[in-house]
Amino acid sequence: MLSLALAAASAFVAPLSLQPSMRPTVRHAALFMEAAPTDIQNTNPLPTLEVRDVISSVMAALHRSNWDSPKPLYGFEVALRFLAPTHAAKLRGAKAGGFARYLQQPHKISQISWNEYRYEGDIIYAKSDEGVEEAYQMCSMREKPSDEWMTARWKLVKVDADYGETVTAPQWMVEAVYSGEPDTPEDIEFLRQHKAATGPDPLVESPRAVVLNVMQALREMDDPYPLHGAVVATRFCSPRNRASELSPQVFAKYLEDPWYSILVEWDELQEEEDDFKLDDYLKGQADCDVLVRREGEDSFSMVSWDLSLYDGRWLINSLNIIS
Repeated sequence: MLSLALAAASAFVAPLSLQPSMRPTVRHAALFMEAAPTDIQNTNPLPTLEVRDVISSVMAALHRSNWDSPKPLYGFEVALRFLAPTHAAKLRGAKAGGFARYLQQPHKISQISWNEYRYEGDIIYAKSDEGVEEAYQMCSMREKPSDEWMTARWKLVKVDADYGETVTAPQWMVEAVYSGEPDTPEDIEFLRQHKAATGPDPLVESPRAVVLNVMQALREMDDPYPLHGAVVATRFCSPRNRASELSPQVFAKYLEDPWYSILVEWDELQEEEDDFKLDDYLKGQADCDVLVRREGEDSFSMVSWDLSLYDGRWLINSLNIIS
């Protein structure tokens, strides 16, 4: 069993031997260099802003040149305007000060210490089961040319904004920014206005719920619409997972490989005993195993999932299939 585990391919990570026709199109935007402070006093979310316009607005607001001008924490105040009601900071009533402390942690600080950034790959558009329009964009940032690029995956959603007199218009807003490193135990406390007892956050979907959601969606790939399963799977990929850069169409191609096909062909699923511990939750790490097999087969295959907590949500780093 150990040798099989070591030999098992890691899924949800794009294979290195992609055929040219399967490679996702990647376009790098020009680097955004530090310049004179940008006037962000009139920067607000608008229905006319596209996905990258919103990201650029938030990035500018969080640049050091705009942190405290024209008043302390002003840049963070502007950035909060662009957060969707479902963003972790909004759900926990974060103010500019708490949001600033939250972003100064080592695994978040690249979002406010950047001097240049670039987009990685195309925007991936999807729709949630509730019909909410979603958009995903990978972005790399660094402070100095000698630094390594730090990655983050932006998730935006279309939100109906109220413009008075019963007039609403949909606009893109930021629901999450998944940094390359997972959350720390202090993250949620920085966002809360009042310190609460530590422990699992009721707003966070459990790792096992994420895994079962993805497994069920992959098994019913085209229900309720074509490639729905691939949409759900890519939605729950972490920024450390190279599949997070793939469109649902390209991701679905990988599942045609015999090794991965069990993910879409299983007929019976058994959950392994959940040994999830509170300490693991507080560290932002979790493993989850499920057993699956096709009808008529004698033995089960184990699908072992590795997840981390990013911006208050459990996302998938990788999985192993052990036959």
